[in-house]
Amino acid sequence: MGGATRNSRNHAEPSEPAADVLTPYRDKPFHIYVIDRALRDQLRVILEALKFSNVIVHKAPLSYFENARTLGQLLLTREGVFLVNPPAHAVSPGSKTRIPKDLPEYFETVKLVVGNTRRDVMKTLSKCVPVFTDIHFSQKRENTLITLAQYGISGAFILQKLESLANLAPRMREIHAKEQLMERYREVRDYLTEYLPHREGRLEELKERQEERELSARKAESDQWIRQGHEARAAGDWERAVQCFSKAIETYPQNPSAYMESGRTYVRLKRYPKALMRFAQAEEVAEGSPEPNKEIGMVRVLQAQERVRAGESPEHAEVMQLLDDALANFQKALDKASAIKPLGEEDHRQRDVEAVTRIAGDLMKIDLRSRLGKNHPAVKKLGAMARTAFNKVANTEMDELPAGQLIFLGLAAIEDRNFTEAERLLFKAAREESHFAEACNEIIYMGTLVRKLEGPLRAIDIYNRLLDLDPPNKAAVNFNLAVAYAVEHKELESAGAIVRGLMLEPALAQNEMFYKNHQLYQVLETVVDLFDTVDQTKKRMQVPELVARSVYFQERLERLILTGQQKDALVLAYNLAKKIPEFFARESVLASKTIVEFLQARTSMCRSAGKESLVWLAGFLEDFLERRKQANYPKRLIAYMRFKAEALKTLESGGERSEAAYYLAKAVMAHPEYTQSVEFYASRQFLQLVDEIHEALRYVDVGKVRG
Repeated sequence: MGGATRNSRNHAEPSEPAADVLTPYRDKPFHIYVIDRALRDQLRVILEALKFSNVIVHKAPLSYFENARTLGQLLLTREGVFLVNPPAHAVSPGSKTRIPKDLPEYFETVKLVVGNTRRDVMKTLSKCVPVFTDIHFSQKRENTLITLAQYGISGAFILQKLESLANLAPRMREIHAKEQLMERYREVRDYLTEYLPHREGRLEELKERQEERELSARKAESDQWIRQGHEARAAGDWERAVQCFSKAIETYPQNPSAYMESGRTYVRLKRYPKALMRFAQAEEVAEGSPEPNKEIGMVRVLQAQERVRAGESPEHAEVMQLLDDALANFQKALDKASAIKPLGEEDHRQRDVEAVTRIAGDLMKIDLRSRLGKNHPAVKKLGAMARTAFNKVANTEMDELPAGQLIFLGLAAIEDRNFTEAERLLFKAAREESHFAEACNEIIYMGTLVRKLEGPLRAIDIYNRLLDLDPPNKAAVNFNLAVAYAVEHKELESAGAIVRGLMLEPALAQNEMFYKNHQLYQVLETVVDLFDTVDQTKKRMQVPELVARSVYFQERLERLILTGQQKDALVLAYNLAKKIPEFFARESVLASKTIVEFLQARTSMCRSAGKESLVWLAGFLEDFLERRKQANYPKRLIAYMRFKAEALKTLESGGERSEAAYYLAKAVMAHPEYTQSVEFYASRQFLQLVDEIHEALRYVDVGKVRG
């Protein structure tokens, strides 16, 4: 065992503001077991200055393992407080390599020494107070204390690292040494004042903080598994999603979201018993939350609907039992929602009203009527239940209703098939930013029902009106708009809308709901095939320089016209007429309504201007317009040029590329044969957009569409 020396108090004593706090501990043995010589001497002087009468300095071996073994033996034979500063490295016996060691590793070694004697390890190691120098970061100290608590150690003195005095002159070194000693004195005194009176209860406090950290870490890991589950579910990998949510539950069983997401995944897989089990577990964990009961009710409704779909009567005893259980759980959900309280004094939201309105709104969207009939008891009870719950909490002044309640009333109007009122209420709710996204989602839902029950034209109007609001879910709106156009046999508009939606969100095509609307299949297949063909043709197409120049000038002229630069457009038209008159004989130019209408409007102006050059241009343009009149170009070419011009205008004005893609898709659908012409491949700007559209369409599962 290392030698020890007992020191008497023979040094100057600074003033003692904390003397009364430390008095009960002055006769307690204090052992200095410090490998750093300077720190060891400082601690001895400071403890004596603080009037501790029983200070013992032990020789600390330099060898890491010998140091730990010696400390273990001292702890077994001595009482008191041990100020410990262990070696920072161990030396590998074979290679003599220095291996860095942290505090937990050191005390793990000491623990082995003490543990071999069958003594109470935690109680024995609790005598230790690690002392070391480091930067004063409170977070680092907190981490160190929590880590050491597992060894029964309830405190650590993390002292400021002092500057080296080695390069100073002797006199200055002496002055600075005294200053540093006083700084160290204040640090140690403050640590002792904090540590000694609270030593007994501090360990339990640290253990609680450690448990909190572990719970937080497990919660974070659980949330990560949930995110991975969402990603797997979005990709259609349902079994992987089930595994991820199960891992989330296993990692942190107190996380209600894990049970809820697991249950919803089982519902999607139609494993209803497992889904019900998960929702029941969520109800236990998230006591007071209405969501588990709502989901249980939804599962019971699905089970009842499947029985009826399979041929059972809506009044069959087992069907009625399932519906009764659904209604009972819906009522529980509404009761729990109405009991929700504000989070605190500063929470001024009507959380109960918001929750009831949301749950009641979800119930309104359950379509029991189409399967059971509007006079079935469950249909009537469900509607009455939702309305009753809402009426208990709703504002009675219709003009002052908040957006959440407007949304509920909109859903109630949808349930009553009063789509005019529903549209008014939901678009009014969309004016409030806090409920904008929710209102947009319900408008999409309404549009789907309108298409099915009243026809696609009104649904198209609703979706276009919604797009004018710039909703957050524009991709979904475009998808539904494409379906409505397809049902109305407006293939060009349908193609444009679906391409615009996929440009906004290519992953839209990875959602299984994307393939539920068979009306869209023909348009999708045609669009995918066309842009696949364009991609292949582009690789082998050689564009002659003359064609490239002509297309460049045509796009430049159209761009000037579309952006209102009329004078520049007329100057360009004059120069082209003078230098490249054959430009105006090109089929694509003659078919461009943008160019034709612009020149037509300026011919008489040029004729009456009196200027020789303009009079000449007027004659040239009259010949051009006559040729165009006699040519009788096919409508599909004119349509192609018109849509292409709109795409060009969108790009030139800085509009969204998805909007330009909408017009380009319509152009290609209007005149598919034009994709075989060399002119189609002469525009770099358009080919870049074609590549982007083709990339977005690659997400479409063509096998499902063709099947």
